[in-house]
Amino acid sequence: MRPFSSRTIIYYLSFLCVAALFLLNVGYLRNQSSSSGSQQDQTTGGSGFSGAAYDIALAFGDDLIQSATDPNTSGWLTHLSHFYDRRLDILNRGFAQYTSSDARLAAEFILPKTNPGPAQPSWLDWFGWSKSRPQPPPLAAEEPGKWADTRERMMPSASPKLRLLILSFGTNDAAPEDSPWHVPLPMFAQNLRYIVSLLRSPESAHYSPHTRVLFVTPPALGDRMHAEYMRKRGLPPTHQNQITRKYAETVCSVARDLDSPCVDLWTAMELMVKKATNRAPLAVAAREGMLGSDFAQASGKLRNIFDTQLSAISPFDGYEMYLSDGLHLNANGNKLLYKLVVSEIVTKWPELRPY
Repeated sequence: MRPFSSRTIIYYLSFLCVAALFLLNVGYLRNQSSSSGSQQDQTTGGSGFSGAAYDIALAFGDDLIQSATDPNTSGWLTHLSHFYDRRLDILNRGFAQYTSSDARLAAEFILPKTNPGPAQPSWLDWFGWSKSRPQPPPLAAEEPGKWADTRERMMPSASPKLRLLILSFGTNDAAPEDSPWHVPLPMFAQNLRYIVSLLRSPESAHYSPHTRVLFVTPPALGDRMHAEYMRKRGLPPTHQNQITRKYAETVCSVARDLDSPCVDLWTAMELMVKKATNRAPLAVAAREGMLGSDFAQASGKLRNIFDTQLSAISPFDGYEMYLSDGLHLNANGNKLLYKLVVSEIVTKWPELRPY
């Protein structure tokens, strides 16, 4: 065997030096990344935003949440953002066509982390050369007097907290059993409980015991309106109101078990629709000049008139007052939901009142 030449030895030594420098550089970058993430988690509660921000109200849900910032339908989250102007930042994390099973998988990426855990060791730790980013400078001291109080109440901070989670799923889960979106009721309830457990379990990386949780049921469904909307597109109906009712009831049941308030949008819409349609015969009678002493005597005539003119007053059983297509909220539906949400928040949690 021939001995290595000096040129070959120099070549191999050079290769080993380059490889060692490469590994050290990789370790340095990993250390910088992990240190940065750890510092950011400690200063921002895992929000991933290191600047000043207000505390957060996070709306997590399906189509009811995604469309809640649509200005064309007077989205209810837009109104809520105005209600909390300079108090809370309202984040829309709504995903159309999402079910509670989809949300269960996405929740760990949506909710901020509060227990990031230790930073992963890098190659530089082997040599004691690990570096970390310096702490950000502290906020300026509060000025005395009125300005200090104003700043405390109205100005953003460098460590925003998740104050409120608004959770709304169920519309897509309530699809027929042969639909890919269908989620059985027991699994639906389990998914909702799991999402809340991420905030309430001390072992969770998202543990936030002071975060309030508000449930919102799916809205009522206008069967005739939805069927007509789908017929025009050559498709069969995908939902039924009485099935949606079961999912709304499950949301309320889970909320009670978890000692959280629930906005029962389904029941509220049903009551409003029935109230309006019950007034429809009187509206027809008034139009025909049949109110007063002749009303009872003319009941047969009124019934015939009512049957022929009902579509002019309420073409889709009254649900058109709150729904745009039998499934999604219109402007009036969004205004109704906004009022229900605000009423529930300020009643149950006075500390979340903006003023």
